[in-house]
Amino acid sequence: MRSWLVIEGNKPAKLAKAPMVGADAIVIDLACVPVDDDAPRVREEVAEWLTNFSDPLVAKKAFARWVRIKPMDAPHWREDLVAAMKGAPDGVILPKVTGPTQIRMLASELYEIEQKLALKHNSTKIIPQIGETAEAALTLPSLTGDPQPRLTGFAWNAENVARGLGAKRSRREDGGWTDTMRHVRAMTLILAKAMGVMAIDTATADAADVDLGLSDAREARQDGFTGMFAVHPRQVSAINEAYSLSARERAEAEALLGLFASKPAAVPVEPAEEPAEEPAHREPKGIRALG
Repeated sequence: MRSWLVIEGNKPAKLAKAPMVGADAIVIDLACVPVDDDAPRVREEVAEWLTNFSDPLVAKKAFARWVRIKPMDAPHWREDLVAAMKGAPDGVILPKVTGPTQIRMLASELYEIEQKLALKHNSTKIIPQIGETAEAALTLPSLTGDPQPRLTGFAWNAENVARGLGAKRSRREDGGWTDTMRHVRAMTLILAKAMGVMAIDTATADAADVDLGLSDAREARQDGFTGMFAVHPRQVSAINEAYSLSARERAEAEALLGLFASKPAAVPVEPAEEPAEEPAHREPKGIRALG
């Protein structure tokens, strides 16, 4: 789950090409779709897309299918959710989360919808976008107080954070994040690590700057993020490259696998039944001999 490509829900041409880009996850953005007479049609088309690409054989490549709905303080978020769930997405991204109550509310809605549609319980995961208002940024630690089984990650969006705070910039002149951005970004990572879920970094603002995208993705990986959003297909390959194993990492992994393969007896296996006679020497249960 390295690259998360965000595609506007009302852009059918982009959606048609999205499965061929190579992203690990495709996020259909309904939050950006205007609430007008075309909105019901757009929602139905999104549900149809999700259904069509639910089968990896059809998609030609397995990728996760996610939907970003409108925030819960905005009208018609429930309509977004109900329509998208007809396509059984892998998960829902909820923007502008203010606290655990909203995550719990979304989990409850998903529970009822899954029952009605005969979907597997807890099959639809949740990733909240956090810290997008001053109040939400101050109360981020409260998100650890009510862990939900559907919670599979945390994400942040620099553009939304800046807009929510009324900030005119998100980066300093030297290219580094401003203090408020660094706070939200760091808390997103810390919360994810504390709760054992994914941490998704914000997208590079300039989709045309591939070198900057690669640099940002490498920085995100080095900082501990498990993945990164992309707002343009050309950013996907940079993210995938940054999160791919280096030659040294691959060699270390292969060496470790080779060590286990050469000493299979070192890996403890529970016997079907106790042997009749106790061996003269037995390693303590759970100990692995690494050479």
